[in-house]
Amino acid sequence: MTIAKLIQKLQTYPQDLKVVTEGYEDGYDDVLKIELIRIKPAQDAMWYNGSYELSKDDDALKAIFINGENKGKRIN
Repeated sequence: MTIAKLIQKLQTYPQDLKVVTEGYEDGYDDVLKIELIRIKPAQDAMWYNGSYELSKDDDALKAIFINGENKGKRIN
């Protein structure tokens, strides 16, 4: 999905909705960071791993990473 497509889809929802990402094993977490990364297809990735891996190669794909890693942080 591209940024333009994501924006197009998000614009159909109320602008004050919370944005979350998947938790480590279960549940959902707050989005903490959005960053530009470089990736390449993962070779022989197992089903439980992502389809891409980080890359420093010149021909790597640029992608936006939405991170919600909340180790130890709990909302009560």
